[in-house]
Amino acid sequence: MRRILVFVKMIQMKRTVLICICFIISAYLVAQSKENMIEIHNFDFLVGKWSIQNKRLKERLVNSNEWIEFPAEMETEKILNGLGVVDEFKTDINGEEFVGLSIRLFDPKSNNWTIYWADTASPERYLTEQVVGKFQNGIGEFFGKEKFNGKEIPLRFIWKKESEDTAQWEQAYYDERNKEWETNWIMVFTKVK
Repeated sequence: MRRILVFVKMIQMKRTVLICICFIISAYLVAQSKENMIEIHNFDFLVGKWSIQNKRLKERLVNSNEWIEFPAEMETEKILNGLGVVDEFKTDINGEEFVGLSIRLFDPKSNNWTIYWADTASPERYLTEQVVGKFQNGIGEFFGKEKFNGKEIPLRFIWKKESEDTAQWEQAYYDERNKEWETNWIMVFTKVK
């Protein structure tokens, strides 16, 4: 009889251990799935209408400190059930209307966003893949290459949500001569109520 009780207790202990292991695995899988969901929603802060103050370097990669400032507006919405975000950017540059289109697409397998761009100043380029990257600790860093003065230059975007109603974007080229990133365009976003 005693052996039967010991055997039953062993089975109960194994069952408890098995249940604990299943619980830990389930908790891990839920946490992973929630983490991925958070990543998918990184650009949700950008949904809506924005007023933008642009500050663009007059000349790039020549150690210039002269900036050109101009206003713009942008409207952003989600697409593909949240796997994408699209926006239209509008401004005047030197008296000419300029319209740009960004499409940001999320790849759940790589946990990366890819950002595509098209604009009215260079319609022959259609929709170009610009940068790929992700958010970490609330800051998005994205890297790619862009043609500038006939050469491919390393390109970086940084996205930050400053507050509920403000955000900031920066574009930089990698300056080979100085071995550092040169920020050449800054956008400060304010949500339009």
